[in-house]
Amino acid sequence: MIFKNILLVFFVFHFSLCFSQQKNEITKKDSFIDLSDQYINIDFGKSLTFAKKALVEAKKENDTYSKAQAYYYIAKSYVFFRNFEKGDYYIRKGFTEEAVEKDIHLKALFLMLEGTYYSRMSLVEQTLISNRKIINFVESKDDMESKVILANVYMNMADCYTELKKYDSAHFYADKSIVTVEKIPLKRYLNMRKIYKNKSFIYFYKSWILLQQNKPDQAYFYIEKAYKQAILEKIEYLALFYEIYGDYYYQIRNYQKAVDYYLLAADNKVKFKQNSAYVDSKIAKSYKILGDVHKEKYYLEIAENRHRIDKEEHNLIIQMELVRMLEKEKNEKSNIRFNNHLMIVSITFLFTLLLIILVIRYQKIRKRKRTIIEEQKIKLLEKESEIYKKEREFEKLELKVNNPFSELNNMVKENSPQFWGRFQEIYSNFSAKMLEINPTLKVSELTFCAYIYLGFSNKEIAEYTFKSIRTIENNRYNLRKKIGLTSEEDFCLWLRKYIDT
Repeated sequence: MIFKNILLVFFVFHFSLCFSQQKNEITKKDSFIDLSDQYINIDFGKSLTFAKKALVEAKKENDTYSKAQAYYYIAKSYVFFRNFEKGDYYIRKGFTEEAVEKDIHLKALFLMLEGTYYSRMSLVEQTLISNRKIINFVESKDDMESKVILANVYMNMADCYTELKKYDSAHFYADKSIVTVEKIPLKRYLNMRKIYKNKSFIYFYKSWILLQQNKPDQAYFYIEKAYKQAILEKIEYLALFYEIYGDYYYQIRNYQKAVDYYLLAADNKVKFKQNSAYVDSKIAKSYKILGDVHKEKYYLEIAENRHRIDKEEHNLIIQMELVRMLEKEKNEKSNIRFNNHLMIVSITFLFTLLLIILVIRYQKIRKRKRTIIEEQKIKLLEKESEIYKKEREFEKLELKVNNPFSELNNMVKENSPQFWGRFQEIYSNFSAKMLEINPTLKVSELTFCAYIYLGFSNKEIAEYTFKSIRTIENNRYNLRKKIGLTSEEDFCLWLRKYIDT
């Protein structure tokens, strides 16, 4: 009897051990996904590493839901690091998973990430399109995840309208975002995955809109809420919050405190391998007002170097994305043509077959055949209409790839009388900002400023305008006096800094 009891205990223990090992294998991918989520806004490098490990495990089991989650975290990390090519690749991989089509939360997260991807490349219209799609199928849902997603979408819409300087619309969506997220109990909100939590950024964007309208007193309330929420959520990427504190203090003319926060923002950006060019330029601007010429020059040089590199990378990324979109359009057109050809062949075959049947059989079927032919003709016309629309869209995208800077350079070299008009189309705020300094500036003087802004030397301007170098030097000297520019300041650098900020 004792032997039987010992044997029974052994089998129970062995079964429990096997079951425990099996359970650990099943949840391995989930633990990697949990770790990837925990490192969001703390260490995106680690988040990426754990997401890749989760993907390996999910592929072993062909678990579409876990694969989709892994794709999301991988794509999110790559977008943060501005590796847009890989970010886009994993976003598209996610959309191919069956789980994304069936699960509205996953679908919404991928669409939102797609919007972020477009936003990072300044493609505002595409960002709005991605976020509007989410509203269509999430707005009517009542679960907590859907409500948080909806609040995040409203936040993204507010950001887009801020970029477009449509502040009424921006406030409308920012307020909707705040109302929506604040309805969720705090305890329930804090227990959600980090991919859903953007409450601190919701307050951030509200304050950002107010600062864009030069309303620092109203903005401060939301800046405080944003920062406290970020600390509550244990966010370590705090650069945006430090920077907006700096913007606030800059607007209320506490320039030393503005510098303190800008320096914190720059350090945090470096820690997370993000470009701090714009923050450095704000530091330089603040030091200029504080009268610290040495530090102003130091940070201005850093900002200009970083900004130049960042701008070149950004333009290259945008150009590559437009080329990719053009290729996509070409492929779609090719597919449409192939399908049309296949349809024509199929219709021809069907027509021939039906014709034989009609000849063999009776007149009634022939009449019905005519109806079928007419229907197919309508379909062909519709397809041709689609092709025409695609061609128009393709032509528009081709136009976007053109470089307006090269066009202006050529117009200067040709001494084109249309230069000033074209320059104003591309740099629409140039004339207004120059006239703010001196309303008496003539068109010829503004045009001369435009030449300098584009980087042309006195010798080049003289050559292209058929004037003597002495005349150009005199014009340059007179312009300096009119806009109050000292001889120590570089005219070109001053112009670019003044116009671009």
